[in-house]
Amino acid sequence: MLVGTYFYNLGLVTLLLLVARVSSFGTLKNQGQLRYGFSSRLGMFFADELAPEEKLNPTTTENTGSNEEVAAKENFPPLPVQLVISDSEGFLNAAGAFLVDSFWLGSDHHKLKKDVEMSTDARMNLIIEQAADLQEKYGERMGRRSAKACVVGALDEETKELVGLATLKETLMMNTEILEPEKAEAIAKNAVAALGPKQRREYKNAPIAKIAEELLSPDTKAVCVLSNLAVGKKARRRGVAQALCDELDALANDWNFDEIHLLVESENTAARTLYEKKLGYNLVSTNVAAAALRVDFETGAFVQIKQDTLVMAKQL
Repeated sequence: MLVGTYFYNLGLVTLLLLVARVSSFGTLKNQGQLRYGFSSRLGMFFADELAPEEKLNPTTTENTGSNEEVAAKENFPPLPVQLVISDSEGFLNAAGAFLVDSFWLGSDHHKLKKDVEMSTDARMNLIIEQAADLQEKYGERMGRRSAKACVVGALDEETKELVGLATLKETLMMNTEILEPEKAEAIAKNAVAALGPKQRREYKNAPIAKIAEELLSPDTKAVCVLSNLAVGKKARRRGVAQALCDELDALANDWNFDEIHLLVESENTAARTLYEKKLGYNLVSTNVAAAALRVDFETGAFVQIKQDTLVMAKQL
């Protein structure tokens, strides 16, 4: 599998000077070998319904769902894309701005209150928070991650514009609850710390899947989770999402997983239909009153709500 290395040295200060521009984040430069691909399947995104709010911990801005218009009958030509993987600050800043414009601001479903417009300052706040979340979860680290995580971007082959995005992460599932990677890493670390000196050395740099299988309870296992799948408006229904999903399937195989999980809100019928009918996902369980996100358009802050959420999976 060819995986591109993508370098785009754009700092946060530059990002803030550019965020007032409309959804395009400009032409992205490539200095590595990239994976090419396209597909004629429908693209997919994320959308959810509104519910009573609760302030969000800023480390949990994962997207669950899809806002694709499944019923579209037009025949759009496939868009050739270059798939890139990077954990650089510049790329993740660009990814944060892309998610804000292509997902959070792309539908009224994400509004905490109807009939509220977002100011430039509020939009900038949202981009800063989204970019910071991506940096924390997927950015470069001084130390080694025990749980793998990556961001995959799709660039228009001709313009090099970022037109699609998805993330893949390794974490733990306890019973039917998919944990945030930070919590999963803490559980794995504590399990190793409880061992004697000789065993601790054995598991010091062990992957989280090995720790889960050998040290944790039978109701806990390592899983690979797709999230943050989004496609820009101009690239929708042109196979970009399928190209991203194909790449994530290959990555999950490289990580020695034989299935991929995702989360989707139970009321999001369009997304469920797309995942089940088009992409081969099956229902695993339902988590009642699970955490979901909306955007406060007045402040540009993420707000956490309660929503029934489905855990879905597909075999690779």
